Amino acid sequence: MKIDEIKGKEIVDANGDKIGEVSDVELDLRNRRIEGIVCRGGGISSKVGMGEERLVPCSMVDTIGDKVLLKSKGLSQEELDVITGGE
Repeated sequence: MKIDEIKGKEIVDANGDKIGEVSDVELDLRNRRIEGIVCRGGGISSKVGMGEERLVPCSMVDTIGDKVLLKSKGLSQEELDVITGGE
């Protein structure tokens, strides 16, 4: 899958709630791997380019298809805070 194919996909949690959408992919060029996906928060502000962005590590991603589905089990509170922005 190409990076351009991932950008713009909805990111949803295990409950099916929309967390945001993929705005970019964070790369580790030294080790030639993907670090995570950059999530732009949902809502009106994200549609005009003002949404908060946060990095969702690859370890938190379950599958990427029509949407990016996040894992439901085994996430620490810190990882959950990354997904929800601490809400």
